[in-house]
Amino acid sequence: MKRRSVLILTLSLVLVFFVSCRKPSQKTDVKIDGAGKGRIFEGIGAVSAGASSRLLIDYPEPQRSQILDYLFKPNYGASLQHLKVEVGGDTNSTDGSEPSHMRARTDENYDRGYEWWLMKEAKARNPKIILDALPWGAPGWIGNGKYYSQDMANYIVKFIQGAKKQHGLDIDYVGIWNETNYDVGYIKLLKKTLLANGLTTNVVAADLYENQWKITDDFKLDPELKNDVYAISVHYSRVKGNFYVTRSASRSEKPLWSSEDQPFDKTATMLQRDWKPGARIWAQFLNTNYIDGRVTKTEIWSPITSYYDNLPAPNSGLMYANTPWSGHYDVQAAIWVTAHTTQFAQPGWQYLDNACGYLAGNGSYVTLKSPTGNEYSIIVETVDATEPQEVEFQTSGGLSTGTVHVWETNGGRTFEELSDITRRVVRSSSIWSRIQSIR
Repeated sequence: MKRRSVLILTLSLVLVFFVSCRKPSQKTDVKIDGAGKGRIFEGIGAVSAGASSRLLIDYPEPQRSQILDYLFKPNYGASLQHLKVEVGGDTNSTDGSEPSHMRARTDENYDRGYEWWLMKEAKARNPKIILDALPWGAPGWIGNGKYYSQDMANYIVKFIQGAKKQHGLDIDYVGIWNETNYDVGYIKLLKKTLLANGLTTNVVAADLYENQWKITDDFKLDPELKNDVYAISVHYSRVKGNFYVTRSASRSEKPLWSSEDQPFDKTATMLQRDWKPGARIWAQFLNTNYIDGRVTKTEIWSPITSYYDNLPAPNSGLMYANTPWSGHYDVQAAIWVTAHTTQFAQPGWQYLDNACGYLAGNGSYVTLKSPTGNEYSIIVETVDATEPQEVEFQTSGGLSTGTVHVWETNGGRTFEELSDITRRVVRSSSIWSRIQSIR
């Protein structure tokens, strides 16, 4: 489903409530101050790693290009703003092994595997896409078996240099070691090695599943370490549904990233292919990661299920395509859930904290403002709402008083543009914004 690119403008007073035969029993008033404070939005992306994208390259045309368009083409589908790939190490990293670019100290090959191809395809569709990399393992020759070593730092440098020289790709961020305890000395060594080779790639740390925010305690003791780490990256940092952030992390003055995320549910270990529960949970995460944790970047593992169902963690990602011989693929609801953020706010936009929060009758909303003008987007989800509710948005601080364009996704609608709003009361089954919502 392709939509026209629309400049989203909003008005000074908008009243939104859900259609029902009864009067809404709860109301939320939201004052949107365009001069308000908030962190800078850094984008929504996906992590191609653990051999999760292995079968995609084997798809025939035109299906392969169609899938790539749904993932990466701006203003079309998910419109992903980041792509993070595994730095292959010839080790089984979840659903298979991703090949190394250096199988020996004297061996270099920057055409092995499919991550180079995937990055180029993503970049061809969206020249502004931001590329990240993270190793899951390394060949045995690295450090004579010691991962945290000068060999490993050089290995990362060679990957970044090969991406640029052989494929014209700039790797913007690189991590340490997936879900493995970090080494402070190695982080400094990696940063030093990157700079010594004239590379501007930023180091992020530490992509942990447990004790995710521990590195912020080390920052207090080691200013050099803090200076060398651009952002704090964590995996699946949720306790009882909320994004858990320690006080030291929130005060670290570092960007906070959910660098591998996935909507878990009691009845589904991974994102399911239908509307419930996976896509609905993903809709909540994209709002509440910021509301609960001031997280400015979220990446899902994986962009697409392109590995066999009998392998670990089946049905992950935004789409489903693991039978290349058939050419069949599923455009799942999560694609359109993602689009409600990525097609209406770009990295560099600013969250407005005064207009990010929870609805009185369950649900959440975030508001982002363009850095170059008075446009803004309101993204609302009402997944857990059990009855009609009323929401009033009131703007100030130089934001536009023009027309509001409205999109909606729920169990019955898929990224459907509704009637524009011009200074009037609006009735809808739910509203995503420029205004938008998911239910």
